[in-house]
Amino acid sequence: MFLSALAFALISTAPQPKYKAELDELVKTFRGRMGYSVINLKTGTQICNRGDEVFPTASTIKTAIAFDVLMSAEEGKVKWTDQVSVPCQQDRQASMWSYFFRDGVKVDLDGWTNLMITVSDNTATIVLREHLTPTSINDRLAKLGLSNTRVLWSKFPESEPKLREFRDKWGLGMTTPNEMSRFLELVYKHKAGTAAACEKLMRIMSHQYWDDYTGESVPVDVRVSSKSGAISRSRSETAIVFAPTPYIVSVYTDDQKDQQWKHDNEGDVAIRKFCKIVYKALNPKKPYSLPEGYEKFSPTGGGVED
Repeated sequence: MFLSALAFALISTAPQPKYKAELDELVKTFRGRMGYSVINLKTGTQICNRGDEVFPTASTIKTAIAFDVLMSAEEGKVKWTDQVSVPCQQDRQASMWSYFFRDGVKVDLDGWTNLMITVSDNTATIVLREHLTPTSINDRLAKLGLSNTRVLWSKFPESEPKLREFRDKWGLGMTTPNEMSRFLELVYKHKAGTAAACEKLMRIMSHQYWDDYTGESVPVDVRVSSKSGAISRSRSETAIVFAPTPYIVSVYTDDQKDQQWKHDNEGDVAIRKFCKIVYKALNPKKPYSLPEGYEKFSPTGGGVED
């Protein structure tokens, strides 16, 4: 507790970069709740707004699940080649792509993990969460000092009423912008686990289908390892950006007034603007903007209807 308070004090009293005012204006004018955390990996400086408030993770918690798969493989608890069957239809979640697999199809942990991260496949998430259990994942997060970051599910026993309450309130997962940025920083520095697991996680995260947040804010020759999230009430983006001045962003919204599922949803627009401000401020010598007409190629989710 003392260390958290000290860290917050240091962030609050340190000289603030000029672009923070632009980010804070986004937070102030957003119709809902918005918070962020940005770490400049060259200088180590961090800025935040509502950085210690809890937000729903939506799909950004999938990064923690993937990390536990990798570390469990490193520890010999599972094998990367272990095969797990797709659940029965009633136990799947309607999202692209494995929702449409034939009954009985088996996919190894490599395949499930890549599906979960690269296309944000929700059935893959269910498979891995059930295979590992939230207890394993959350214990690993707790050991990293991430006390407010948890994977949640509907199977918490009645003996754990707080976790059941968290599930009802936050959905798939919960975190704070500062904790998610800290997690990505530990991965980037190979301090979250083994170097091999950290390196593999960043590589998988760099293969994003959903690349319309951070991915659209940087030139094509700048690598991005990211994971976004979206539910009706919330949008989120977490990313490591390997620019000339590398940095980490974690930005979350909640209680959005605009809950429409369309490209110009206010949460989506705010996060895209946020990502562009951060890149431009930290890498002014390598300017970038999207080519005219690029918007028509934004990810659609495949367009398949059940």
